[in-house]
Amino acid sequence: MTSLLKPAVFLCAAIALASSPCAYAADKPAAPADLALSCQNPVKKGDTARSLKKRYPGNTTVQEVDGAEGATQKVLVLYPQNQMKPYRVEVYFDDDAMTRLVSVNINAEKSQWTYQGLKILDSIQAVEKQNGKPLILYGFGWDYGGHVTSFNEGTFSTPSSDCTPNFRFQLRTDKNTPKAILGEQKIKSSLPAVIQAQPYLSEISLDFVEQK
Repeated sequence: MTSLLKPAVFLCAAIALASSPCAYAADKPAAPADLALSCQNPVKKGDTARSLKKRYPGNTTVQEVDGAEGATQKVLVLYPQNQMKPYRVEVYFDDDAMTRLVSVNINAEKSQWTYQGLKILDSIQAVEKQNGKPLILYGFGWDYGGHVTSFNEGTFSTPSSDCTPNFRFQLRTDKNTPKAILGEQKIKSSLPAVIQAQPYLSEISLDFVEQK
């Protein structure tokens, strides 16, 4: 009879361990000390997958993510554990060995990262105000829709010499979208149709490739 109880005992122990605070903490790693995204944090110019794995032990993994036009790409992910992805950072390289840094990307709705005070889900008007001038972006509803193409000589037009900021906006599903801001065209954030649609900030990225 004792032998019949052993599997049940082990099962109960496993369940208790899985629901313990220690197991919960493993899924929720400590927050990064600094959640202000910059050209030096959490990634800096010259970083490789190797240097980042050393800097963030136990908090990196390689994943395949979706790209434009049905393509996929392998990226190094920092802080991938938590399901809500509050600290997730996607790091892009242009070589298989992950030695040539291209950019970092923040796109989780629950992200706690900020860039110069801006965060995911902020309104396009908030970003425009920070820039000081209307943004120029692609029309919505296609693979590159919502990407900012120019900061129109605003604040974000003169970034650090180490990296360049880029933003992307998404339309709200509960709003009727004017056809005037859809499709492969360039539009201004100050257009009445854009203001009516109320797009929100869905991606913040920093580009480490030197601009020519």
